[in-house]
Amino acid sequence: MREIKIGIGTSSIGRFLPYIGAAAGLFERQGIKAQIVNQLDEEKVVGDIINGTTPIGTPNAPSLLFSLLNGNDLVIIGGILNRPAFYLVGREHMSSIADLKSSRVGINQPRRMAGMVMLALLRRWQLDPVRDLELVDLGLNDRSFEALQAGAIDAALLPPEKAFLAEAAGLRLLADSLDLDCHWVPLATTRRFLAEQRPLSGVIAAIYRDSIRLFRSETKFALETVGRQLPALQSKPQALEKCYRIFADLFEPDLLPSEGSLSAVLAEVALQDSRAREWSPKALLERLI
Repeated sequence: MREIKIGIGTSSIGRFLPYIGAAAGLFERQGIKAQIVNQLDEEKVVGDIINGTTPIGTPNAPSLLFSLLNGNDLVIIGGILNRPAFYLVGREHMSSIADLKSSRVGINQPRRMAGMVMLALLRRWQLDPVRDLELVDLGLNDRSFEALQAGAIDAALLPPEKAFLAEAAGLRLLADSLDLDCHWVPLATTRRFLAEQRPLSGVIAAIYRDSIRLFRSETKFALETVGRQLPALQSKPQALEKCYRIFADLFEPDLLPSEGSLSAVLAEVALQDSRAREWSPKALLERLI
């Protein structure tokens, strides 16, 4: 059997499609022994794709783009999530976006997806991050939930897995990012690996596509598979089911990244690095299926 390592950077359902494929035997049917490596770090998964430790993986789009701007040869071979799913979660006394004024809002690193989406939402809501509220840099997104529980901040942007757990714990969901057309999770490799292993890359992309379709059609199987990876959610069935519905709706059934979503994330990256304005969505893509 051919062996390959597939990299993911965080414990999110949006990255769990290879677990779905493995549990359904999709890799085995193609003569592939896949090892799924969760680095729990969005930046590290990019580095691992570049150095070949995990030659195919799912970084977040900003991390991939900033790496491209540094001269690396990453290429998108599939679009898993064309829209970001984050929820603005507030403490018990908050009831609307207006309550963000004069509050302490947690933010992870602006070069990562949640931080970038937070800044985009503040612009949409016409809130100045300096004048209207206090942004508290919490580094990695995973610290935001704990900071909310401890009362260190008043609100933060969380992924569905943490947002619905927060809601179950009595915190408030104030808004979401679901209508932002901004690419979130690509399937990526390097152009070098693609040149050397194009047929294998195409098979893996097809397995991701088939895993999406299986996720959407086999609800019980999908819930059991992702639940094994997220024990905290597994113990809260209603929260897990809410997460499932979000991702079942957002997964791209044909694994196609939309040009609009790629243009949007390029525009967001360009606010931090103007060189991104020189890139077009088509230059980022290599269609395999």
